[in-house]
Amino acid sequence: MTSLVERVRRANAPAPAEDSVLFRVATTVAVLAGVLAAESVGELNPLLTVLATVTVCTGMAFSYLTRARPYQWVKLVLAFSVLGVFAFFVDSILTAAHTGELASIEVPLAGLFTWVQMIHAFDVPSRRDLLFSLAAATALVTIAGAQAVSGAFAPYVAVWLVATLVGLGCSWRSMTGGRRAPAARSLLGALLLVLAVALGLLVVLPPPRAARGLSLPASLTSYLPLVGSGIVNGSGPHATEPAKAGRPGGRIGVGGYLGFKGPLDTANRESLGNEVVMRVRADRPGYFLGLTYDTWNGQSWLHSRTDRGTSILPGGSPFEIPTRPLSGSHGSQNVQTFYVEKPLPNLLFGTSQASEVYFPARSLILGNDGSIRTPVAITPGTVYTVVSIDDEVSPAALARDHRPITQTVRNSPAIKAALQLPYRYARVHALARSIVRRAHARSTEAVVQALEGWIGAHTHYSTDIPPLRPGEDAVDEFLFGNRTGYCEQISTALAVMLRTLHIPAREAIGYVPGPFDPLSSMYEIQAKDAHAWVQVYFPGYGWQNFDPTAEVPLAPPNAGMALLDEVGRQLGGLPWTPIGSVAGAGALAAGATSAERRRRRRPKGWAARAVLRLERLGARAGEPRRPTETLAEYGSRLEAALPAPHLAAATAALERRAYARDGGRSAPGDADLVRAALAAVSARSHRLTRWRRRAQAKARRARS
Repeated sequence: MTSLVERVRRANAPAPAEDSVLFRVATTVAVLAGVLAAESVGELNPLLTVLATVTVCTGMAFSYLTRARPYQWVKLVLAFSVLGVFAFFVDSILTAAHTGELASIEVPLAGLFTWVQMIHAFDVPSRRDLLFSLAAATALVTIAGAQAVSGAFAPYVAVWLVATLVGLGCSWRSMTGGRRAPAARSLLGALLLVLAVALGLLVVLPPPRAARGLSLPASLTSYLPLVGSGIVNGSGPHATEPAKAGRPGGRIGVGGYLGFKGPLDTANRESLGNEVVMRVRADRPGYFLGLTYDTWNGQSWLHSRTDRGTSILPGGSPFEIPTRPLSGSHGSQNVQTFYVEKPLPNLLFGTSQASEVYFPARSLILGNDGSIRTPVAITPGTVYTVVSIDDEVSPAALARDHRPITQTVRNSPAIKAALQLPYRYARVHALARSIVRRAHARSTEAVVQALEGWIGAHTHYSTDIPPLRPGEDAVDEFLFGNRTGYCEQISTALAVMLRTLHIPAREAIGYVPGPFDPLSSMYEIQAKDAHAWVQVYFPGYGWQNFDPTAEVPLAPPNAGMALLDEVGRQLGGLPWTPIGSVAGAGALAAGATSAERRRRRRPKGWAARAVLRLERLGARAGEPRRPTETLAEYGSRLEAALPAPHLAAATAALERRAYARDGGRSAPGDADLVRAALAAVSARSHRLTRWRRRAQAKARRARS
């Protein structure tokens, strides 16, 4: 028992104070790099970041000043503070599990490590305490790195890595009593090799495929049921509230698109931010469709078929979605996995047509417009997969298709709704006919392309447009008024022009792929990526997407090349003029310092320099000078080994001059004798080196 108590006492005994200022500064920089990294990905708010920066710097300075005699009452206060922080962290986890926001656990985890660093900074007297801070900074960078979405995160990692390596080097010197860390060059070389191999694999290997199955920890996930069957929810401040129509000047939540609230009013537009609403890993990018509208009243898009006609898909994941047969060779499978970051409407997005859905619920709701809705709220942390049979057809194939729409199809409710207009639109019809006539468009695809081309050439994209006057038609104002609008006005104008030509068209809303993250091979969908486009009906091919305002890439980019491009953009944005000036001044100062050191180390006098050159030539010839050998003895041995004439006499003269023998006086002609001897030794040394290399090459050839 006594030995156990003694061992516990020894383990908790105060460690020696750490006096290295560089070690403490490097640790502080590593901690602040972790804090700033967490703030850059939204896991810390700016106020906490500023507070942490000030507190960590103050605490490190306090710990350095009191390192020899730490205050015990400070340790007691810090211990209770840490217990309070852990209690708050556990409460945050339980709250996140109760609301179903699984991803929000990372936020309190980053906050936990930040608060621990802030508290611990006031009690860092020894080397082991500084190493604990380095480990906590590493955890903070790791947590932030899990949410990194671009190469812009690399500078934080670089600063943290350099500071950590410097701190570990200082720790080694402190632990070994001042010895330098072993194999520093080898460690740096290995690190560079690992980075080069990782980048090469990133360039060569294919991107990861989207996963189908889902396995979520049920202990951390709870579902929030929604009120009403098939109603679009989640646009209000609470995830369970039904969607409401947008109002001019009204607040739009995350996901923020007016079309997700019910009627799509083209008279309204509110700014959409850069906040990430979800991330998508897809085999191929595409239009991530949410809803379609078929009824136009001159200002807003509406649904002609109410939600009372929705159908329930029971059975649990995976859900089989009824699909129509596809014509031709198109219809390849596209697997997309969505990782939700912010509260969203209860719509499942995906490229059309969806054939399978993997979603953690017991049922799904299939709307009459083809939309897929969930009976539970979609909160942060929700993950789901949609398997689509992509029905996108090439423009060439559509241009070759001249099949007319049969009367039976034209009389179907869906096509009749897609031809509906509130009135004749005589001016719009005349404009559309003149555009088609000038373009000599004969197929439906050619008509759409002609109208898209005219819109692109004669209209201006802008979200800064005046509101419509009461009773004014949005399409008339756009085409014959200011000709300025955004995706809703432009796509609506195209749909109405097509309907005046008796071509079925409808409004589609959803998201377009956002920036591609080369680190995770996922698309970062931001709020501003909410979009509206047009779907046109083709016999045999169904609804095809046309977009006069945006282009969707046909394939995901190469992750390695995208990363290099991102790093290049980040480097290109740096202020290279001041950086170059500072680096140039530093290089000049380092060069001047190195030259001064070499000058100081250079032997004084011609005799000392000649002795140094003789020793180097002898070593290259395979005859190094022995530690106990005098200069004269070394010269005699070299003269016999090389041979080199007059070398013994020359070394005797050097010994007299260099070591002040005979009072340091030199005989006339000693300098010439030494120069001639050194020239002979140099020539013999070069010949011996060449002969030795040829012999080694001959031996290698003989062995092979």
